[in-house]
Amino acid sequence: MRGPADGSKSTPAGGNDEQKHTELRVRRKGDALPVPAVFEPVAVKSHRELVAMARTLAPRIQQNPEFSVMLLANPVLALKQYGIELSKEMQHHVLETLRHPPKLRARRKELEASLESALGERANPGDEKWMARLVFELRELAPLDTSGAAPAYRSALAPATVERLQRLRPRAAKRYQGLKRRSRVQAAVGLADWRPSVRLLDLEAEPPELPAAGKAPKRLTLEEAWFYKHDPIVRDAVELGQIERRAFPFRTPAQFRDLAAGKSLDAFGAYVRSVRIPRAEP
Repeated sequence: MRGPADGSKSTPAGGNDEQKHTELRVRRKGDALPVPAVFEPVAVKSHRELVAMARTLAPRIQQNPEFSVMLLANPVLALKQYGIELSKEMQHHVLETLRHPPKLRARRKELEASLESALGERANPGDEKWMARLVFELRELAPLDTSGAAPAYRSALAPATVERLQRLRPRAAKRYQGLKRRSRVQAAVGLADWRPSVRLLDLEAEPPELPAAGKAPKRLTLEEAWFYKHDPIVRDAVELGQIERRAFPFRTPAQFRDLAAGKSLDAFGAYVRSVRIPRAEP
């Protein structure tokens, strides 16, 4: 029995007289999303108008549900396709609000303000050139030989959780004692090198003592900058870089157009069918 030609899977259900099907369709590269109809533009310039916008947006999404997945790619650009025009202030508010949860957003603003006050410029820890200039020029720290050294990382799970899981782990045992192998195993499984996440860099751990390097590098990653975190400004810059890495990855206008046209796919565009916006209370 073969499935549908478009790659979707159907599961039959129901009684004897009728047969119902539920379908899960996986979007393929090249499948363009249907463009929403042309709606009367609605300008949103305040927080009150932003909340009331749901009354206008919900029925428009119901008419064009497939394109609503683009709200996850870039909500500002997707809303514009549905005729919702956000002012510059509201665009910034929407993206910044959705980028981080409240506590992380507050910490990011605190770090941005303190670093800008101390340096006289806006911090940009995601730029490796800027980070090298911060460490070796602005803070005048001596370069270290970090080759072969690895920063300390926090566990992705709490210590109590790891301990509990270890207790639940069954002990290894030989299940088939005395069994002789009849064939030679020729298959092999390869795994990609595991790289710890930058967000797990342990800012409380003590860096190791490293020898001096002859020349300061022109680029410095967040992992390499971790070895200079004894300087409070560098430490705050590394923490800000961690927070920026944890931000929700909204797509640029060019990436947004490619996703909508099916020229490229991501997890949201391939597996999320639609996004529902509840109607606001009158």
